[in-house]
Amino acid sequence: MVTEHPELLDRIPRRIRRRRLKKSLKMKPELKFHGSSSSLRRRVLEMVMAVQTVKVASITVEKAHIEPMLIRKGDRFYDWVCGELVREVLALEENDCRFVITFDARPHNRPPSYDFAEKIGAAILCGGPEARRAFRSLKVSVIDSRNSGCLQVADFVVGAIQRKHEYGDSSYYRIIAPAIVVERRIP
Repeated sequence: MVTEHPELLDRIPRRIRRRRLKKSLKMKPELKFHGSSSSLRRRVLEMVMAVQTVKVASITVEKAHIEPMLIRKGDRFYDWVCGELVREVLALEENDCRFVITFDARPHNRPPSYDFAEKIGAAILCGGPEARRAFRSLKVSVIDSRNSGCLQVADFVVGAIQRKHEYGDSSYYRIIAPAIVVERRIP
């Protein structure tokens, strides 16, 4: 997700917890699409769409068509896909602007010596002059989604896209469809 006002997205989980969740759900460390009720999923996605500046960029990988060797090298493949997504996002903005791109530290739990931000930076620099220009105003961070309302909300957007492609259920996707500005499938 891309927005000029990440603080508005960051507040969504707190607002949901305050107003809509049962006591047992309030104790969970984070809100996730998987395992949430249909009404909670819809409400989170509707709140995302109420943030006027939200844009969604996605890359969906059809693993059945990807070389098995690439999938076995999971970290490298993941890094490459993330680099491709970041390049798509950077291409959305024509003006010089400051980007802060945040990835979830989990699910990979990589060793501390693995510098994901550096790998993403290298992937971006391979994107040509436009990417190199944008790279100068780019900050990549990796944080645990339990500590980020924005990442929790992004999980709901990803869940909506995944449900459409994997299960043919477009009900959640239709909520966010007006905000989708990039949707790419590999291959």
